[in-house]
Formats: sequence, structure tokens, C-alpha cells
Amino acid sequence: MNSKLLIKNWLLIFIPTFIYVLLNRFHLFSIELFLSNFAAGANLFIFTISVLIMFIGRSNNPQEFVFRYLTMTTVQMLSFLAIVTAFVFTKKPDIVVFHSLALFGVLLIFQSIGLLLFKK
Repeated sequence: MNSKLLIKNWLLIFIPTFIYVLLNRFHLFSIELFLSNFAAGANLFIFTISVLIMFIGRSNNPQEFVFRYLTMTTVQMLSFLAIVTAFVFTKKPDIVVFHSLALFGVLLIFQSIGLLLFKK
């Protein structure tokens, strides 16, 4: 396991989440602070598990990379859908779901860019 690569990829996930929480602290969004922090924490947890799936026990085999990538994507999508379902069934405001979706999309883009950059 390349720990520098693991830390760099995790930082690409942590920084946008931290910026989102910081912006919410300054009340730039009309969302309850606890719910936004919960959504950010849940997304950060999902992507931390995904980074671990990609980088623990990794080898340079391209077939293994594809298998790990597909496993990571499946875990991310199912976990995110479970969280959104919990928000909907507990009748949380729709804005929480949209904030979670937006943060999930941003983190997915950052993670994909990170995987492309660090794959080389």
C-alpha cells in the first residue's frame, strides 16, 4: 500500500467537504447546521471507505484496478442511496437531499480526477 497516494487521494475528498462545512458555518446556505454536518459526515465516511477499497492491498494489475473501481463505485452509490432514503423516510427537508446530492457529485468528480492523476 502506498500511504502517500492514499493520503493525497483522501485529501482530495476531505478539502471540498471541509469547505462545504465552513461555508455552512457562515450561514451561506439555508439548511440546518446539524443536518448539513450530518450529510457532509456521511459523504466523507462513504468516500473514506471508497479510498480504502481502492488503495489497501493494491497491486499494479490493471484487471484488479477495474474490479476495485467497480466495487468502489457500487459501494458509493448504494451507500448514498441508503442515506438519501433515510432522509426521505424521516421526512427531512428536501434541501438536505439536494445538498447531499451536490456534495456527493463534487466528491465523485474530485475522486475521479484524483484516481486519474495518481494512476499514472
